[in-house]
Amino acid sequence: MKTSSNNQISFANACADLYLDKENGEFALDLRRQEVTIYLNYSQYQALVVLLQHSMEDEHFAEYLSWKIDPLQSDENELFEVCGPDHIVCLACTPSCERVKLTFDLGVAVDLSFADFDGLSQLVTEAQADLEWRRELLRWNINEAGPDIAAGGD
Repeated sequence: MKTSSNNQISFANACADLYLDKENGEFALDLRRQEVTIYLNYSQYQALVVLLQHSMEDEHFAEYLSWKIDPLQSDENELFEVCGPDHIVCLACTPSCERVKLTFDLGVAVDLSFADFDGLSQLVTEAQADLEWRRELLRWNINEAGPDIAAGGD
């Protein structure tokens, strides 16, 4: 579900909320069941998008996430690892544990159930498909580094 105001665009589902601050070009990812909010700049958000896209392109991994293959039937040593650009965010999953660990270069690691990871992926996909969201991303994309460096910020 999308909501929009003069200062913010947000998307929410049962697993997470994703907020975009229009004025500052910052993102907040609120993971509901984990009760954690992660604040991301433009580059970190884009790395998360790329990571989610790459992870969902792995059909074998997606079969575990959707329970087409029972994770309890997997080899205990089977491991899926995906890293986003410059290792800004990385994913590790051992299907038999039924968990996906997202590790951000911010020094934050979040352990997600398959359902929460799938919900996060759907939320980001919905946001990326939204015209208003894309316009804001294009507005900030002054250069590849995003608004934080282009504006001379931290």
